[in-house]
Amino acid sequence: AAIYTVGRQLNDGDMYIFSVYDLEPAGLLIRAYCASTSSELTTSPSESELYAASITRAEKHLAQLCDSYDIVTKGGTPLLESNLTGINKPKLVPQGDGVRQFITATPAGSETLPELLTTALTELCKQKPAKLEAVRWLGQWLIDNNPNQPQVAEPEE
Repeated sequence: AAIYTVGRQLNDGDMYIFSVYDLEPAGLLIRAYCASTSSELTTSPSESELYAASITRAEKHLAQLCDSYDIVTKGGTPLLESNLTGINKPKLVPQGDGVRQFITATPAGSETLPELLTTALTELCKQKPAKLEAVRWLGQWLIDNNPNQPQVAEPEE
């Protein structure tokens, strides 16, 4: 059951019902439901975020927390964002074709991530390690050949 519920209008002009659920020790779940569009937005501030924002589970703090949220749009997706210092900004998690676009656009030095992985898997096939050793070998190859990490030379003793 919700530990706090309030209705309020957000910056899109619609009324939302905010319901706050206690997920202690993980934090809170905040659900904002808009009846006029039958849509729902959720966010989950962690315990460390709540602590950083000086928010407890007292009713006045939960009211302050709910009042701090508004809608922002990232990548065409509406998200809840708090204006309280300490509460992290929402991150857009790519889904569907967005994942493919993200992966193909991710740089890996002068290549893209798929090109780097193709090279890594080609080298793996040349080495032909058996079973779990193949996973270890591939992991070590990626660490050794990571173009986004500077090469660090260990000092000789």
